[in-house]
Amino acid sequence: MLKVLDEFRDKLDAVMHQCMDKRIVIYGYGYSGRFVAWYAEYYHSLKPDYIITEEYSNTIPYELPLFRSSLFDFNYKDVKDAVVWLCTAETKEIRGLLELHGYVKNKTYFDMNEAIYGKDYNRAMADTNVQFMRYLEKIYNCDVVNPIAVDDFTNSIDGMHACVNMSPKELFPILDKCHCVPQSDDAIFDFGCGKGSAMITFLDYGFQKVGGVEYADNVYDTLMSNFRNIGLDPNGESVTCIHGDASLVMQELDAYNWFYFFDPFEKDLFQKVIDNICASINRKPRKVHIINILPRFHKYIEDSGKFVLTNQFDILTRQRVVDIFVTK
Repeated sequence: MLKVLDEFRDKLDAVMHQCMDKRIVIYGYGYSGRFVAWYAEYYHSLKPDYIITEEYSNTIPYELPLFRSSLFDFNYKDVKDAVVWLCTAETKEIRGLLELHGYVKNKTYFDMNEAIYGKDYNRAMADTNVQFMRYLEKIYNCDVVNPIAVDDFTNSIDGMHACVNMSPKELFPILDKCHCVPQSDDAIFDFGCGKGSAMITFLDYGFQKVGGVEYADNVYDTLMSNFRNIGLDPNGESVTCIHGDASLVMQELDAYNWFYFFDPFEKDLFQKVIDNICASINRKPRKVHIINILPRFHKYIEDSGKFVLTNQFDILTRQRVVDIFVTK
């Protein structure tokens, strides 16, 4: 785990350890609420009993235990004895409602934004703050979350796709399904690594060596800055950031046995990269895993003759399908 993210986990854990034997209300189900719900189950096997949201959009499944804030008026089941994890801005109205129903701050209700960032956190950003990569942005001055469209790249080549963010919430469950327990000789390479969110996540998961390639000058500059801001050398022993055309990365691939794609390229560029991975396996025979999210060009991996599809599943992102390939 990365020390900079351990700090984040310690703060969340301090709240959750107080609530292990309680019913739990998550108040607010934007980015923060969804993250806190995932984190509680992933790390502590805690599931919220109630989710309070004023938003009823098609993006929130109705099978979740969704309620409005009027839930507190109904004396429904044991809600009066529940603890509240407030995952939206603590407005005067919300604070008054909670206090009216007997909730006491930092005893039976917890402002999760304040728990992470202190009393002076920026309330205007409250609903998007409680998640790993936002923490790195606010505490370490990183720039990882917001996507960058190809039109905003300072330079590009045919076949490149937008730069997007992936964090432990999305990637840890994928690695778990691979039964991945990184050893000292395991290393993972990210094609089209963008601003480095996936590489940071792989380090946090336990990989001791990560690499990536990024072509766009402005994105690469941000990538380098992000690693420096969290105290890592972007071209040191544990991290290698390559600036250039992914199709020209060849000998460098021999140092890796895991390869990661989140739909970074169109088919011609993707095929060249797969050919390079196969050439690397010929030079240095080894067991290789490929993680391929949104696997539109899986045919090129299958047709290489080097890999077999060992798992296929969906994740909680808009690009849901994930293929896992392993060398035969």
